[in-house]
Amino acid sequence: MKITWVKRMNIITIDCGASFLKAALFQDNKIVREIHRKAPKVHGSEDIFCPTQIHSLLEQVKSVLREMADGLTEAVVSISNEMHGFLLAYEDGTPYTDYISWQKEFGAELLDGIASKTILEQPEYAGEILRSGMPVRSGLPSSNLLYLKRSGALNGKKDTLYFYTLGDYIVRSITGKQPVCHVTNAAASGLMNLETGEWNSILLKLVCDNAVKFPLIGTDCVDTILENCTLHFLSAIGDQQAALYGAGVVSETDLSFNLGTGAQVSKIVSQPVFSEKYQTRPYMNGTFIKSVPHLPSGRAMNVYIRFIQDILSSFEVKMDEDKIWDCVLRTVEAEDETSLDCDLSFFENPITDHVTGSISNIPEYGLKLGSLFRAIFDRMADNFLVAAQVIEPEVSRVERLVFSGGVSKRIFYIRDEIQACYAGVSTEIAVDNETLYGLNKYANFFIN
Repeated sequence: MKITWVKRMNIITIDCGASFLKAALFQDNKIVREIHRKAPKVHGSEDIFCPTQIHSLLEQVKSVLREMADGLTEAVVSISNEMHGFLLAYEDGTPYTDYISWQKEFGAELLDGIASKTILEQPEYAGEILRSGMPVRSGLPSSNLLYLKRSGALNGKKDTLYFYTLGDYIVRSITGKQPVCHVTNAAASGLMNLETGEWNSILLKLVCDNAVKFPLIGTDCVDTILENCTLHFLSAIGDQQAALYGAGVVSETDLSFNLGTGAQVSKIVSQPVFSEKYQTRPYMNGTFIKSVPHLPSGRAMNVYIRFIQDILSSFEVKMDEDKIWDCVLRTVEAEDETSLDCDLSFFENPITDHVTGSISNIPEYGLKLGSLFRAIFDRMADNFLVAAQVIEPEVSRVERLVFSGGVSKRIFYIRDEIQACYAGVSTEIAVDNETLYGLNKYANFFIN
């Protein structure tokens, strides 16, 4: 699929992340307009059958689109979304569920004495799970959809329910047309067969008894007109792939540390390779990445930031989050060493087998802000290095480290700890907005 372009190249990129909604207008591959906002909450505790959160996000995206398209007559729209989330909707686009993000771990909840995640882990499905590239997790669409089926949420529906990833539903709602699901988002569901490039019929039967219609997998373009501007919407892609693409991860000798709300350590491979120790995900231009995802990063640090905010609030002290972070980083820099040890396992992760965190080895006068966050940073760096060893055990095969994501840019201490284990290896720190640049590169591939 190609778009014939005869005018100045306008590309609108929108990244729907877990923490921020970012957008940019590219003209001739340069940003000429930019928006950066806090993302509407899409993973709160609201009733999942009351679609307030997805409606809030849609209004924000539409508002951003209007600003980006103002004064234009035509543009390509390239969207990325946080991965491993989905929602169900009717054929006319009316949502049946709210958006169910990867942070909703319904797959761990017991129904009739057994969790949905446990059912997916049964030996009879081991081969199908392996070929999905996605080891079973409680928050994957596979686990959450099976939970919905077992809880009765899919029973007795007169109208067909449609499965949408977040980006696909945004395209569906704005254009009124059914989109094609990009392979990066399809695979992130845990319900695709990477060997065939199609949905896994055995897993679909298991998780929804074929009561849900799944989209075609591929890349396509659907058009609409928004306030006199013709918009060509490409199939939405996963935010991890967009970020790595924009950061310049292009070689099988690159080792990527993408540290944001969640974190992943990854490297490119030319063909899918399957292991229970890591995930295999489609990348760009027909390649794949081996990845250890869901490493504690920004989401885990927010546990401590919220604790600090609660203390300040209790003492009626007002301080914005940026100022808190400035103080944290300043105190860490002044801290030579710490005896504290912080376990960041507040959620399911590939490093530990539990979902609670802890602070241990606290001396009488050692519990200080700087020592606490130095211990947090030390643990994060150690986790990333453990994951790197899983992805590429031979340090000699790594020729370049590529750091991307807000955490890696803000906290140089973590970068330094990782770099120290790769002496002599060159390092690349991605430009700001690497995800938007990756979306621009993705769009350029389809434009003549």
